[in-house]
Amino acid sequence: MKIRAFVEWSIKLKLLVMTAGLILCSVFLVSALSYIQYTRDFSNQSSDRIDQIIDQVSINIDTYLDDLFRLSLSPYRNDAVMKALERSEQESDIRQLEKRWMVEQFLDDMMIIPRKDIWGVMILTDDIYYSGRINPGSLGIENYRQFDWFQAALKTQDQIYIPTHQQAGSGLRDIKLFSIVKQIRSTQNTQDILGVIKVDANYKGIEDIASRVDMGIDGGLYILDESDRVIYSSTKDHKQHQAALAQLTDPLGEELTVNTEHSKYLVNRADLPRFGWTIVAIHSYEELNKNASHTRDIAFLMAVICSLLAIGVLYYFVKKVMNPLLAIVKLMKEVERGNLNVRFPHQRSDEIGYLGNSFNALVIKISDMLNTNTSLVKEVYEAQLLQKEAQIRTLFNQIRPHFIFNTLNMISLSMQSGKQDRAIDHIEKLSSILRSMTDWDREIPLQRELELLNAYLGIQSSRYEGRLTYVINIDHKLRPCLIPALLLQPIVENAVIHGCETRRGLTTIQIEGHIEKQSMVFHVTDDGGGMDAHTLNHLRGRLEESGSIEQNLNREHDVDRLSHSSGGTGIGLVNVHRRIQLRYGKPYGIEVDSQQDVSTRVTITLPYDIEAGGIHHVQHNGY
Repeated sequence: MKIRAFVEWSIKLKLLVMTAGLILCSVFLVSALSYIQYTRDFSNQSSDRIDQIIDQVSINIDTYLDDLFRLSLSPYRNDAVMKALERSEQESDIRQLEKRWMVEQFLDDMMIIPRKDIWGVMILTDDIYYSGRINPGSLGIENYRQFDWFQAALKTQDQIYIPTHQQAGSGLRDIKLFSIVKQIRSTQNTQDILGVIKVDANYKGIEDIASRVDMGIDGGLYILDESDRVIYSSTKDHKQHQAALAQLTDPLGEELTVNTEHSKYLVNRADLPRFGWTIVAIHSYEELNKNASHTRDIAFLMAVICSLLAIGVLYYFVKKVMNPLLAIVKLMKEVERGNLNVRFPHQRSDEIGYLGNSFNALVIKISDMLNTNTSLVKEVYEAQLLQKEAQIRTLFNQIRPHFIFNTLNMISLSMQSGKQDRAIDHIEKLSSILRSMTDWDREIPLQRELELLNAYLGIQSSRYEGRLTYVINIDHKLRPCLIPALLLQPIVENAVIHGCETRRGLTTIQIEGHIEKQSMVFHVTDDGGGMDAHTLNHLRGRLEESGSIEQNLNREHDVDRLSHSSGGTGIGLVNVHRRIQLRYGKPYGIEVDSQQDVSTRVTITLPYDIEAGGIHHVQHNGY
């Protein structure tokens, strides 16, 4: 089934869907943001806690190694051993045996200390003195002076740390050891170097310290040496953490978030710069946020349940509220179909009741207004018929008395003087003018209006015996265009009467037409006497007035330049301007420009439909 567009949904469905969506989105958004914020805060707290743990581990390891350093200073606390080490090499064999026994007894006493991490202690002078858990014959240090650590110890009074190594020749390949080496100087002459003490230890003591830290099932604690080799791991298989350990070389500070193929880890680190060791704590985000994820799932489930309950309650109330509104909408559709007898039946005291009562009052008012308007329309229609009838009478009364009398008189004189051809031509032109009067309320092609002008101006030119000339220059694209009948003729008639009749010299009338943007623009120009400023301003004011046609016709008697009921035949500029605006609207009409004793120009502007080529005008205003 094709899903309807949202705009076509009913208002009840829109309200339910939008409100339900807002409820669900709000609840899930709040739950998600709360979970994200909680996990972020918990991760930060966990990171801080782990930092504190590994800092404490590093302190404990550092303390442990300090104990080993202090162990290398033990000879200085035994005067007998120091005196024995300071004896000359020229001693008897018995004295040398006593010396060895004393030194090695001292070393044995050091080994008696209950520390399982100490694997051996040796003092290297001209002889080798040793005590430890390994057979001395398997140490392989007979040429001890060749070792770098021995030469380094002779050059400094600081303890020297020997990193992870396997005891050469010991056969204990699985045991990793590290050593502390310290130079031994004479207590009598501090410039005299007696030898070197070397303490070997495994990582048992460090493991005891680190094993107290629990990083969870998926986490782990690691200690790396200066070569990034793992010297301690809390997990048996640390392959799952190789990606995290590999990124420790990045300069990201002490805290690092590592995303691997299967997991995301929080990595914290602490350095032991004195030994080049790094303590790394790796904790799984999934394990850290396990409880938070469980809480999130419960929160989402409760959010869904609460949202569904809210939507159910919302549906109930929407149905209760919307049903009366939908009933009003149904009644409004009946009113649209023309049924004004419908009424809202519910008696309510809330907003819906107010809306229903208002609807009923509105329908009643519309019914009354329609009845009133029907009467008014009938009256207006009858008034318009009377108005048109009066206008027709005015038109014919103006054209008939003066112009027709003069034309017939001119025809009679032509026939009496034997100019029958001229008389026939005038008769044909007069009949053309009279026939055009039947089209006064229609639109005719501009070409027919020009034929009327040629007939009218031809008669007037003969009447004034050469004192009147005219030029018609109209764009050929405009000739098929439809214009109201008798639109240009009154303007031209006005120019003839006021431009030629009142003067004895030659008068020229120019009629021009062209297309300007989306308008047809016509200019009727005469070089007669023109108008003074007062008459021109008065005429322009009359053109701007918006009175009825009867008012404009009555006012034409006020100004000679506007109408000539005493001898002219034009219906007046104001009447033509009113006809144009009634048909096409305010942007169109007549404009008059005049200069006294020079010329007068009347500009007529009509709409022009470019796509239709001007043949079909824009819809008029119902003239």
